[in-house]
Amino acid sequence: MTQYTAGVVVKQVKPKPRPRYHYCILGIVLFLLLLLPVSYFADNIAALLTSSSNTNTTSSEDRKMATPSDLSMLSTSLNTFTWDLYKSLTRGADDPSGNLLFSPLSIATTLAMTLSGTNSNTKQQLSEVLHLQEHPAVAAAFSSIISKYKSSDDGADCILRTANLMYVSNMLEMRQQFAEVITGQYKAAAKTVDFGGKTEEIRLEINSAVENETNSKIKNLIPLGVLNGLTRLVLVNAVYFKGLWMKSFDKLDTVQRPFHTSETESVMVPMMHKSADFVTQYHKDLEATVLNMEYKGSNLSMVIVLPDARTGLAALEEKMSGFDMKTLLPRNMKTKVEVFLPRFKLEYSNDLVKTLSGLGAEDLFLPGKSDLSGIGGPPGDLFVSNVLHKTFMEVNEEGTEAAAATAMIAMTRAMFRPPPPFVADHPFIFILQDNHFNITLFAGRYTTPDVSADKEEL
Repeated sequence: MTQYTAGVVVKQVKPKPRPRYHYCILGIVLFLLLLLPVSYFADNIAALLTSSSNTNTTSSEDRKMATPSDLSMLSTSLNTFTWDLYKSLTRGADDPSGNLLFSPLSIATTLAMTLSGTNSNTKQQLSEVLHLQEHPAVAAAFSSIISKYKSSDDGADCILRTANLMYVSNMLEMRQQFAEVITGQYKAAAKTVDFGGKTEEIRLEINSAVENETNSKIKNLIPLGVLNGLTRLVLVNAVYFKGLWMKSFDKLDTVQRPFHTSETESVMVPMMHKSADFVTQYHKDLEATVLNMEYKGSNLSMVIVLPDARTGLAALEEKMSGFDMKTLLPRNMKTKVEVFLPRFKLEYSNDLVKTLSGLGAEDLFLPGKSDLSGIGGPPGDLFVSNVLHKTFMEVNEEGTEAAAATAMIAMTRAMFRPPPPFVADHPFIFILQDNHFNITLFAGRYTTPDVSADKEEL
């Protein structure tokens, strides 16, 4: 099971003696808050969408439909963004060798929604970080993906759904074009609220909505004290996934085995075991073996990238940067492989402001320099103060549950060899991949088992 939430919060700073107000956007995975001057007022979302004050709008009839080229463009951009983010998160972590779990899709969706409200240098910087240009084709591509995931059958073996929510302050006048893009292309459900008068009630309502969308895996997304009377907009994106393995593991075959955290240290973990037909591929350039484990009733799979050496993860991560996922994913015929994989559960949370700023989106977080005038107000009135990301994933014998919140091979990069046992008994990279859209839903690394949790589950 995997789940993920992301977002951005914008608040109004106390005005100086004279002119302008400044606002912050605080982001939480699948969560976005925007603040605008109190001199603006919007009674409800309907007024925003029917307003005729802005002539640069796009009607539903004129919305661009995604083409195969648009989806390929988004896939390529997200692939690059994924590994940029992966490298930055690992290098900037308090524990550079610790576990990691993030949803590139969820973060990119939230940032893409924000991108549609940016202008000038802020737009340029954020576009470069996402490797995307703010263009109707981008929103159309995201729209196709969101539509696909919203139609997931909850009764199926594989459940994958995403939801965008928009909470708008009754003190905010939003640009009509921004409102139409968010509710139209990104399919956000909208609601007008009174952040000033019902702060705690609204915080609990948003957290409850996120908890509901993620099957109770993401709780308390917005901490106490984040929302106040200066809050103007909250955009929430939630991603939930639960899938059964095509080849499930037998719980009776799960036994305690050592997981090597270094050349000389190891801990005992519940190691799942299965001998079945899987697709594996050895990449000589990466000095790693890739295992592709499919989920029932879907185009999704879990990809495990296991370095040859017990201490080879750092070198593998350096080589993975810029590595084309189309080349990485195994495309060999299935062969009988003996697989040993730890049963694990990961939770991760982080404020991504420093990470995104380091990747190049500096102006977005600077009062007076950030230009979010495409959302509302003049340039410099809004800036992003926080981007909070929260994820959950559980991998067990039956499959994977997660919350968060993609093929031609260059044969010179890989070679075939008879598959030896695939024993994931040392740190590895994992990727939850949508093979239809060729995009990464979740990515991370498993380096440090939670021994106490593992013992409790046995």
